[in-house]
Amino acid sequence: MNADDLYHEGRLAMEAGNLQDAISSFRRSIAEWPHFKTLELLGECLLRLNQPREAIVPLAAAAALNRQAHAPALLARAFLELGTYGDARDQAEEALRRDPGNQQALEVRKAARQHLEVV
Repeated sequence: MNADDLYHEGRLAMEAGNLQDAISSFRRSIAEWPHFKTLELLGECLLRLNQPREAIVPLAAAAALNRQAHAPALLARAFLELGTYGDARDQAEEALRRDPGNQQALEVRKAARQHLEVV
C-alpha cells in the first residue's frame, strides 16, 4: 500500500472508533510521506487515547507544514493536558492568529491563562 492508501485506511479506522488501528495506518503512511493531515490525525488519535505527550511531535509537525488552525489548536490542548500552560497559551494564540474564531483554541487559551494567573 502507498501513503495515500494507508491514510484512507487510517481515516476509516478512526471513523469506526478503532484508534489503535488508525494510529498504525497513519504511522505507516507517514513513513512513506509525512503529509500534514496524516500527522494531524495521528496526533488527534493520540489525544483521544489520553497520550498528549506522544501527540506533541506529530501535531507540531502538522502545524509547521500547514497554515490551518486545527493542528496548533490540538497542540495547545496537548500542552494543556500536560500542565505546560505557557506552551498551551502560546499554541492557542497561534491557532487564533490563523483562525480568530477557533473555539477549541479560545477554550484552551482561557484555561491556560487561568492556570498561569494562579501561579
